[in-house]
Amino acid sequence: MNRVAIVVQRCHESIVGGSESLAWQYATLLRDAYEVEVLTTTAVDISDWANALPEGLERREGVSIRRFNVTVGRSRYWTNLYERLQGSFSPFALGSRRTSNGQTHLRWSVPLQEEFILHQGPYSEPLTGFLKERWRDYHAVIFITYLYPTTYFGLLQLPRGCALLAPTLHDEQPAYLSAYKHAAHRAHSLIWLTDAERRVAGKLWGDLPGHVVAMGIDTRTRQPAEHRVPYLLYCGRIDLNKGCPELFSYFIKYKRDYPSKLRLVLTGKDDLGVPEHPDITFRGFVSDEEKFRLMAGAAVYVMPSPHESFSIVTLEAMAQRTPVLVSAASEVLTDHVRRSRAGRIYEDYESFAAAVNELLRDERLRAQMGEAGREYVVANYREEHVRTRLIEAVEDCARAQESSHDAPSNLIEPRIESITNDRADRAEREKSAEATTQSDPLLNCPPLPLPVGWSEDDLYDMLTTVRVEDGPPEEMRTYASTDFKRFVYTLGLVPEEPGLDVLELGANPYFQTTLLYKFRQARLHLANFLGRDKKSGVQKVFIGLTGEEISYAYQQFNIEEDVFPYADESMDVVLLCEIIEHLLLDPVHALIESRRVLRPGGRLILTTPNVISLDNVCKLAGGGNIYDPYSGYGPYGRHNREYNRHELILLLADNGFQMETMFTADIHKRYADTYFDLEKVKAAVKFRRSDLGQYVFCRSIVDESAKKKPAVRPDWLYRSFNKS
Repeated sequence: MNRVAIVVQRCHESIVGGSESLAWQYATLLRDAYEVEVLTTTAVDISDWANALPEGLERREGVSIRRFNVTVGRSRYWTNLYERLQGSFSPFALGSRRTSNGQTHLRWSVPLQEEFILHQGPYSEPLTGFLKERWRDYHAVIFITYLYPTTYFGLLQLPRGCALLAPTLHDEQPAYLSAYKHAAHRAHSLIWLTDAERRVAGKLWGDLPGHVVAMGIDTRTRQPAEHRVPYLLYCGRIDLNKGCPELFSYFIKYKRDYPSKLRLVLTGKDDLGVPEHPDITFRGFVSDEEKFRLMAGAAVYVMPSPHESFSIVTLEAMAQRTPVLVSAASEVLTDHVRRSRAGRIYEDYESFAAAVNELLRDERLRAQMGEAGREYVVANYREEHVRTRLIEAVEDCARAQESSHDAPSNLIEPRIESITNDRADRAEREKSAEATTQSDPLLNCPPLPLPVGWSEDDLYDMLTTVRVEDGPPEEMRTYASTDFKRFVYTLGLVPEEPGLDVLELGANPYFQTTLLYKFRQARLHLANFLGRDKKSGVQKVFIGLTGEEISYAYQQFNIEEDVFPYADESMDVVLLCEIIEHLLLDPVHALIESRRVLRPGGRLILTTPNVISLDNVCKLAGGGNIYDPYSGYGPYGRHNREYNRHELILLLADNGFQMETMFTADIHKRYADTYFDLEKVKAAVKFRRSDLGQYVFCRSIVDESAKKKPAVRPDWLYRSFNKS
């Protein structure tokens, strides 16, 4: 018997959730035709995705459940990203789901989007690794719900066109991240729950092939629950995204305006806090049979959620001949009501109150709507119809998979990598990164971007002969030798377009400058801070290997205190390399001044030591200290505050820089294993190998709209700030 895999973020009989219910139903509908495996995580609680269930294989109701441990859960860091996502939107007015600039996709870089997806959780490295190695074992692989990293990173382990995706999509903020759109286009086809869901996807993600398969609804009628007074019923998660605060507000106001015995009854999980009110009853979790009896006995089933891709409970209530009252903010819900004629739609309190009054006083109307609703559900959502359509979708995908002999087009791990338009260059970088990963499972460094025609040895020989007048020769050679790879990585971030104005901050001792001089046709503007005694100067630099002598002119100023002596929008590139970690007072000032002098579309190239390098992780594990020693060269002679990749993403984005490229890499010999046994930390840090390099390298872009943003000094970086 052919095997089918269903990938979902969590799976357990105690879990109440739409996508989890869909995954389990599809598994049970397919189990007679295929050998079905649910691939999932050991998590249960969405708040942190902690590992709660045993890893391994379980058999339940004729379905195999294969669970994998979570390696990235959910933390405050993701909450910060989610708050940033919310801030990218104008208020969600009725019928409007557009970003503040009217676009249908957020102007977030792909690296930042992947940070959001990864840290939303649950990310499971064992699960993605299993898919990468074993996807060919399955007749078809079905991913359930678009939102979580189990689907996003899982889809990227299979060749394009070899998986099914049931996105359970609705018009919500994360759906505007373009990364999800591109992931959806990797699937062979999509499984839609409704035509309305497919229309939403068309607006957000473009045309996508797919089948409206829907979901089976239990249509057996139940005896109504005995209740002495009429009641409105809501079943499901009680939280903000389900529109529950609005429901509570409307109901309480309605009871003030129209005193009666009407009650509001709720079942499910309370993540919000049900208000204390004499006419509101919270029943908590109830059995399925009790839920159906409550539906059958309700005067009206109310669904306030603006974010629904299907709404199982609404259709279940309709199947029990109960009229429904739904929010106009959900296209899916309004579609159900208009097609079935089984309820009313409300837009605000006035229309909510009018609909409740109409339905309560007209028993005949309620009965007509109840019959119409049941007919609609029976005709469209019986399990046997869904099973037939689902098997057709599986077989269609399986035929496409059998004709595909491609390997996965990219090897995805939770990392932020260079975003480039040159596909050949990117493919080569990924190939080299894979080789590095195989040889060193704790780090994934990109290859050195060597200038055309130069070998690494030749470039090393040239750079280590660079000397500044009056510079100590041995000290300079040691510096160039030790940091050679850093200089080359940084050079690779500088665009090769001729005629660019490039500002290099902290240019002395001119190793980076010399690489720019030799390999970029750019106008170089150099800056130093060697004291307050002068505003400008010239230094001679010699290249011993070639015999060249170059005079470099520079401006002198303090980048965290002074206004840069350059006109607005006069530069195409600003290099802030190995500087931000030395700053004492206000690194944001340097970023804002860099933004000011950059032209729209200009690039900021920032490099800095990585505070969570593997060396530092092992130092701390071994009881060592990672703070930089004091320096005889004064307060700027030491590292005063080092950063990690995530902090730089937030700090740059806050201040108007959109990330284009970011990676970490080792540039020195690694000493991690001398501080602590690597085998003891490997399991803990393996999933972060893209974070563990000794240095962070990034290139970001500034557009015209961002240049007017006020400076942002985040609380996590500033304990206080003296504006005087």
